[in-house]
Amino acid sequence: MTSRSTSRTALAALLVASLATGAAAQAANDLTAQAQADAAARLEADSPLAPPPETLAELVGSLSGDGVAVPMEDMPEGTQIETLSITELPSDSTGSGNDAALDTALSRAQTQLDMLQTRIDGDTLLTEALEADGVTSDQVLGVYSSGSGQVTVLIDDRS
Repeated sequence: MTSRSTSRTALAALLVASLATGAAAQAANDLTAQAQADAAARLEADSPLAPPPETLAELVGSLSGDGVAVPMEDMPEGTQIETLSITELPSDSTGSGNDAALDTALSRAQTQLDMLQTRIDGDTLLTEALEADGVTSDQVLGVYSSGSGQVTVLIDDRS
């Protein structure tokens, strides 16, 4: 009777341990989801960023108009950060003159770009994301909102 009682106790302990492990894994997933939701809410409230430009012409227009997209606050923990290279942006229908127009717009926006680079260097999440992609802050042309809790960092990857 003692061995049967011990077996039942061991089985019960094993069942409790396996349920607790599953609950801990679910709790970790819930925390990750909650951190991303919190990041999305803080990102929207603290630094309402514009969406990334869809074309090179749109980038040139925004640099000449509204200026460089500079986040005013540090990125909240849990923010998803992706990079977008300007060579990935489609050019206008003629495909001509975009580099010269971009260089002119960047030259005019240099003070704002310097401010952006200083902000990025002071933001741990942005700096780590850039380093992971082998990019430095002096290559960044803007930080944009790309969805709930996500930002896109626009990179000048031209030679």
